[in-house]
Amino acid sequence: MPTSPPAPVVPGYRLEELLGRGGSGEVWRAVPRSGGAPVAVKLLVAGDAERQAREAALLGELDHPHLVRLHEVVHEPRRGGQPRVALVLDLLAGGSLAALLARRGRLRPGEVVTALAPVAAALAHAHERGVVHGDLSPGNVVFTAEGRPVLTDLGVAHVLGEESAGEVTPAYVDPSVARGGACGPASDVFGVAAAAFHALTGVAPWNAATPADTLRVAADGELPDLAALAPEAPPELLAVVARGLSADPHDRGSAAAFALDLRHACRPEPVRLPRAGVPDEELARTGRGPRTELTHQVPGRHRQAPSEPSTRTGLRSWATAAAPLLRRAALPLAAVAVLGGLVWLGVSWGSGAAAPGAAGPALADRAAGAPAAPAPSGPVPPGPAAPPAPVAVPPPAEPADVLEEDWAARLTELYRRRAEALSAGSAARLAEVYAPGSAVLDADRDTLAALAAAGEAVRGFAPQVVDASVLEEAPGGRRVVLRVVDRWPDYAVVPAADRAGPAPRPVAGRGEAEVLMTLEATAAGWRIASAERVG
Repeated sequence: MPTSPPAPVVPGYRLEELLGRGGSGEVWRAVPRSGGAPVAVKLLVAGDAERQAREAALLGELDHPHLVRLHEVVHEPRRGGQPRVALVLDLLAGGSLAALLARRGRLRPGEVVTALAPVAAALAHAHERGVVHGDLSPGNVVFTAEGRPVLTDLGVAHVLGEESAGEVTPAYVDPSVARGGACGPASDVFGVAAAAFHALTGVAPWNAATPADTLRVAADGELPDLAALAPEAPPELLAVVARGLSADPHDRGSAAAFALDLRHACRPEPVRLPRAGVPDEELARTGRGPRTELTHQVPGRHRQAPSEPSTRTGLRSWATAAAPLLRRAALPLAAVAVLGGLVWLGVSWGSGAAAPGAAGPALADRAAGAPAAPAPSGPVPPGPAAPPAPVAVPPPAEPADVLEEDWAARLTELYRRRAEALSAGSAARLAEVYAPGSAVLDADRDTLAALAAAGEAVRGFAPQVVDASVLEEAPGGRRVVLRVVDRWPDYAVVPAADRAGPAPRPVAGRGEAEVLMTLEATAAGWRIASAERVG
């Protein structure tokens, strides 16, 4: 009977179980000796320990809800040799996208959007800070226990402008990298598009009998027919994925644009995760399994200034990130129609995921590149910490017993504030629209960040409330569920540097649609807590 390998000694942690090995190292489940929640400890392959620690510290600067969080860098002492670098990371208990595909074969188009659009947004966050992943594949997309997709294995990431050898997964590698080229932002876009290809079709883009043969197939660059392998996928979604797989890296666009285009091309839907007692084939067609949420909100991570890693050192000093990447000059029309198709419609409307306003974690890339402006804090993540002391909730600034005919006027004012915030590119002003903890707040922040990264702005966005009626009012009058009918006229996406100039990309408006919306009474007045399109 095979025995488990002996656990390495990592100062401050007790390693309990080997979770896996890869080209960049091995990952162990571990618990802090000082107590606390379990973590993952990744021991990097032997190499330049000083460089590994420096690059790991740079990765620790990346703060995004869909990038695995690095807690600290530790040196594993080794008798008679150089110490190995160990990365202490969040433990992700939901399994990888690769494991999910191995069980289910393929995902529905809406599930692909939910699983991979946040990953593309996380890549955009890394690229803006001068870091590329370099080996993106379904095995590196892992779900948390509550279903948040997280990009992992950043131990193989590269700092832009530096030369460093790295492992690649042949079945998903960019052809230019397979031919000996360097990894870059465009190869990361190819990687996430290749993962989407697999999730839609059930097969990886490149296949052969051996890894070396697969690498040669990838270098040839002849992709299978995506439309033939995924005939039920929306053409708009296939076009976005195909563009991300373009042979010419310049045709793929940025990771931020890919994330926006992916969301706009297909309505997202919850990913069905495996569950004991539910056959895998049923997960593809029923809602019996646990599901991801369509968007996730996570509290911001407040880190202290770090120090240089020693035998056991926390992240006390960040390396300086490389210069920001050159922005893509323009987003395609499918991406810039985001305010009409993504911000509220693409977040949770029509998902059936949860009743509006229901408690629970919300999940997606969301406030990735939002400006560092004051914003409501998110919910406290689950953990062993004692519950916070009760806090007195101040009474709402507006009376709860509002007459039904006033709701349309109140929503009109909230819609006006939202349009002004989006037109001005102000994430801070969205706090005047949404309740703290609202998932749609994160969606709007993400939209603003992506537009800012592309040097774009919106002009003429003016959603209109047609009707509003009360469906349900919570006891105490602090929360109300409304049936809303709204619409918006045509608007335009313009260069941020010339907002008054010609509109190169007009965006068609949307006619009347029914929305289920929850409002909460806060100290500052009524705010939008959730919105879900009906039908």
